[in-house]
Amino acid sequence: MNDLTYTRVLSEDDVDISQLLKIYQMPNISQFLSISDNYFHYVTNTENVYLYKVYENEKLIGTIHLEKCTNLLYMGILIFPEFQRMGFATRVIKDIQNDIFKLNYKRIEISIDESNIASIKLFEKAEFLFTSKEAKLLNFVYEKS
Repeated sequence: MNDLTYTRVLSEDDVDISQLLKIYQMPNISQFLSISDNYFHYVTNTENVYLYKVYENEKLIGTIHLEKCTNLLYMGILIFPEFQRMGFATRVIKDIQNDIFKLNYKRIEISIDESNIASIKLFEKAEFLFTSKEAKLLNFVYEKS
């Protein structure tokens, strides 16, 4: 497997937004990850908010949403369904833990729907620790050593 590459979405006119919208609206995606009507405006116009496209061999395979607040990084990862269970999410998490985007965080937080067992296992394997539950969301934290 080659290294993954990442490209930040900088404009609402990004060439892949229509494809991303279709994927975000798929029932098996939208049940765990929903976006607002102004999502792409928000991620391209808000300070310390980043949306990256994930590529493997120049093929778009997913996205990463990051929000930085002082030393805390909020994270969301989407690997497109046809590329899931191939190790890509593990590699993305490792890259973020290694601070590939130079965001100088000390802690990462992520919320996962309690019915999303695959994501829970993925983040536990990546050394994220369960901290709390709010409604149907389980909160996990990774502390940088």
